[in-house]
Amino acid sequence: MPTMLLSLVSVIVTLWVSWAHGQGRTCDFPEIKHGSIYEEHRYKQAFPVAPGKYFYYSCDRSFASPSQSLWTRITCTEDGWSPTPRCLRQCFFPWVKHGRSASSGQTHQEGDTVPVVCDEGYSLPLHQSSITCGERGWSMPPMCSRTGSRRKCGRPPTINNGDITTFPSANYAPGDSVQYRCQAYYKLQGNRILTCRDGEWSEPPKCLEACVTSEEMMEKHNIQLRWRQNKKLYIESDDTVEFTCRRGYRAVSPRSAFRVTCRAGKLTYPTCE
Repeated sequence: MPTMLLSLVSVIVTLWVSWAHGQGRTCDFPEIKHGSIYEEHRYKQAFPVAPGKYFYYSCDRSFASPSQSLWTRITCTEDGWSPTPRCLRQCFFPWVKHGRSASSGQTHQEGDTVPVVCDEGYSLPLHQSSITCGERGWSMPPMCSRTGSRRKCGRPPTINNGDITTFPSANYAPGDSVQYRCQAYYKLQGNRILTCRDGEWSEPPKCLEACVTSEEMMEKHNIQLRWRQNKKLYIESDDTVEFTCRRGYRAVSPRSAFRVTCRAGKLTYPTCE
């Protein structure tokens, strides 16, 4: 076979192989830690998908995408998902007891480091000069303690609808900690672990009341649960539930009202007639 013809055949084969290899590239379902694809229960069975296909994802409470958008678009490319779907922790920075910081009252994103200046005679634990926002929250409480002081703490503070997991002692040494838990159907908000620092306990958590929807309330509004068959459903605070009209009824409330969020133990029901 002439050299020129052999070279031409080699080029064609190389191009065909490259094309065939590119045709096989797909994107698997994106498992997003602390987040989820929009209505993933509908689309999950369609994976893997071809390049060019796009989806939207949102993050769980206290997390956000790098773009800070409520819904972030990701597109399947030959190199994978673009941008890479991520949900980063959001850390609210309160005021600093016995100190100050320019970040007081602001919310920071996972990976941010915040300088803290303590008052004279006070310091952060381990004499650190800053705290960092991590996946589980701040690396340490933003609290300055008196340098060299080793005062003990009394009994841990009580919280409504919750308690510590161990039998309380009369006093605790500096550095001792206790863990809180909420009663059934209550949602814990804040840090579940409290630490004794210079005679004072760190900020205790709260137990947020759950919402309950029953068959009687849904019949009153001519609605039913959209995705579940339960006649009675407990919903944690800040979680959402979707309703739809019962057969033969039409919506009176706006469409947005059928996706309801539990707020302090209360639900606002949509109505159909």
